[in-house]
Amino acid sequence: MCIRIVSLSIKPKEVLELLMRDVDGDLIHHEYHEIEDDIGFGYVVIEKFYTMPKHEKMIVVNTENLDHITNATIIVTPDYEEWVYHFDLESYDVCMDEIMEILDEYILEEREE
Repeated sequence: MCIRIVSLSIKPKEVLELLMRDVDGDLIHHEYHEIEDDIGFGYVVIEKFYTMPKHEKMIVVNTENLDHITNATIIVTPDYEEWVYHFDLESYDVCMDEIMEILDEYILEEREE
């Protein structure tokens, strides 16, 4: 599992829309809840298949701006079979790098957990 927390210069809804548009994977679920004008929270779950090696990764992004700064927690996790058998740490890095590249121009601060 790979986790990063970033602060972004765009609104949470824009983060979700950007990832749903630019990540080449299957959209499993997404939600966004607006609390008041431009303040809200939401998440997106995307399943992505890597052919080298042949593993599926789940990408979960939770984003909010309840304190008027958009924060996103990005989690890359294996599918069930990979949890049972083995881990391929390089494919986690590839997947996380792809997400970070999409968000790169909007990142204000980044933490790795």
